[in-house]
Amino acid sequence: MRFSTDHYFQIGHAHYTAGKPCQDHALSRSTGAVACAIVSDGCSSGGNTDIGARILTLGTLQAIREHAKARDGSLATAGVSIAARQEQCIAAARPMLGLEPEDMLATCGYIYLTQDGGLVRLHGDGVIACKYRDGTIAMRRYDWTDNTPFYPSYNGADLDAFVGCHGGDMQEVRFTEQSVVRRERGEYVRTDRVEYSLKDGIAGVSMEFSASHLEQIEFLAIFTDGVTQIDGVDWRDAITDFLAFKSTAGEFAKRRMIRGIRDTQRAGGKGPIDDISYAVVHIQPETKTDIEMEEQPWGLQPHEGISASSSTDAGR
Repeated sequence: MRFSTDHYFQIGHAHYTAGKPCQDHALSRSTGAVACAIVSDGCSSGGNTDIGARILTLGTLQAIREHAKARDGSLATAGVSIAARQEQCIAAARPMLGLEPEDMLATCGYIYLTQDGGLVRLHGDGVIACKYRDGTIAMRRYDWTDNTPFYPSYNGADLDAFVGCHGGDMQEVRFTEQSVVRRERGEYVRTDRVEYSLKDGIAGVSMEFSASHLEQIEFLAIFTDGVTQIDGVDWRDAITDFLAFKSTAGEFAKRRMIRGIRDTQRAGGKGPIDDISYAVVHIQPETKTDIEMEEQPWGLQPHEGISASSSTDAGR
């Protein structure tokens, strides 16, 4: 397999009209043999969370880069390793930049793919989508009760306060998953809703993909929850539109989302109400030997929970 990536983020109507910055951020990188796609959504009622979101995406990118370069960098250790590096980045950045805890309130989701398989992780809310080679799109939407998501920066007393905000019962349902499958012809053939406890929501979403499963997928994407808040557009249709790439050259995700948003505005809508972002990996069938011969360096130098295994085709 050979991977290429792209990403895009844009300010929403509510923040634009209120004179606030865009609090979403996205990054993606690929060597051809390894790829990652990362998004983060800063809390609107927090502090300078546009900075916090960037710290999370950059820190996650660095963590994935380090893990991919490690000799023992198997995907089995990736989730724990990347989470630990995220915590280090948050802890180091706050005093260095004079940031407050509320500046770091941001969600984080990432895709990490290698020739041996892939991992998708999400802490917070958002949507994970797979577009298969036959045109089928499997979507999973994650929402927190009262629009109060878990943020990776929570720990210690902050975690206790978060649990208290959700009622204090770790077994109470506070996190939901909505799974939708859309066939190429346009019909939605399955919609499932699963409820999870506060404990499971805090642990985060984890999806694993085998190499053979990745070969069936053309695009794997992760979105912040802004994709569910586009004026006059059903979130399922928005996902479908943002994965309808006419070309995969260059900034393919950026072009697609800009065009999609413009189309909704020309139709009389306001476009995204909240900030919006996504990051996409394009998976092309190719032999491992070919990838190793053409591999290029990264673009920059320097647990438990809700899971879905590729052995059960991850929601398809």
